[in-house]
Amino acid sequence: MTPTRRDFLKQGSAALAASLVGKVASVQAAPAPNLLFILTDQHRRDGVGAYGKPSVLTPNLDRIASEGIRLDRAYTAQPVCSPNRASILSGLYPHRHGVRENNWPLSPDVHILPHLLQANAYRTGYFGKWHLGDPARVAYDVMPSYERDGRGGGSASGWAHYYTIDDQKVYQTDVISRDIGDFIRTSDKPFYAVASFYPPHPPYSVPKRYEEMYRELYPEDQNRRRYYAMCTAVDDAVGHLLETLEAKEIADNTLVVFTTEHGHYFDRRWNNHSKRSCYDVAARIPLLMRFPGHIPDGQESTALFSHADLFPTLAGLLGLAPPEVDGIDQSDLLQGKTEATRDYLSIVNVPRPDRTSKPHDGPMPGEERCVRTNDWKLILSRDRAPELYHPDNDPEERDNVWSSHRDTEVVGSLKAHLSEWASATNDPLTPRLLSSL
Repeated sequence: MTPTRRDFLKQGSAALAASLVGKVASVQAAPAPNLLFILTDQHRRDGVGAYGKPSVLTPNLDRIASEGIRLDRAYTAQPVCSPNRASILSGLYPHRHGVRENNWPLSPDVHILPHLLQANAYRTGYFGKWHLGDPARVAYDVMPSYERDGRGGGSASGWAHYYTIDDQKVYQTDVISRDIGDFIRTSDKPFYAVASFYPPHPPYSVPKRYEEMYRELYPEDQNRRRYYAMCTAVDDAVGHLLETLEAKEIADNTLVVFTTEHGHYFDRRWNNHSKRSCYDVAARIPLLMRFPGHIPDGQESTALFSHADLFPTLAGLLGLAPPEVDGIDQSDLLQGKTEATRDYLSIVNVPRPDRTSKPHDGPMPGEERCVRTNDWKLILSRDRAPELYHPDNDPEERDNVWSSHRDTEVVGSLKAHLSEWASATNDPLTPRLLSSL
């Protein structure tokens, strides 16, 4: 058979490769890094010991912080579940990706992180709570279905956060960490794995062994006792995942990220919700990352970081071209190459659930916009008076100083930031809010 041009090229390539054996080993590309993304729901910052509450038992999360970076001023794009997880995945604000309320589906046409990683030969897997409808699930190679997604049964039955395995109640953190461990062990190429835990979101339901750890700390407050016990249950699952990486000897080549969808109120304020506010207790969240050789150990950063920044930042850390999205690539910050890359960030908030029957582009109940700088926070609402806080001096954000500062240079700068953000993200509401001041 007469050799074809393809045969000739193959033979030539083989001969060249043989002549270079042992000569190019030093310049061979290192294996692409893995990404383990751990996401919880409604996890307060003080539900992680590393954020200054050592009575909360989270040694594995604390270890990620000590071996990587703890971001102290990280914020949600919108402090409610579906919209913010869509922002984490897409790098877009809710009015841009279209998921503006819980249970609205994410369009498969929205470019999200797993699309980028699949295009770069990653194996993608998602385990646990999804909350973004069926169409976008195709972005993951592996996505098991879980019983009730940890929601069914209600708190009265005691089955919330549990799955039924062989007729036995098994806490969902145990099931998900086991399944994602199997995914990691069997992956023969770089992987992107998401562990999405519903705890510590209410209802307050947790195995007794965890609740007993907090009985002396909260003897009369069952909700707090069980809430922080759920944080410890999550931490045990995180420990299992870290052990899996070490057993496979890939911990040094894996970027580990831990964060949550939003924070949690025990004592509610004016809107009677345990989230859905621009106040720090709901919108400011824990964010930890570990990436040996890339992120220096033991960093604590007070730089502003938005969940919309995660997609481009993770791409940058993994050596991929960051997409053009609303968020910005802060990989240089995490690697210690710069101290800050943001002067401000913005937050979208819908303080009361939208009860319309389907997704829409119209006004949302009491919709708000917030801008946060290093020193100030301004909240503008469709139906409430403006609020201005100095969070460092007023961490509970109870002293609204809008009346005494409304005509100051401080407020002028905050308004300019909001206007700039609205123009960049095509936000239709912000100009109307600013014009009403």
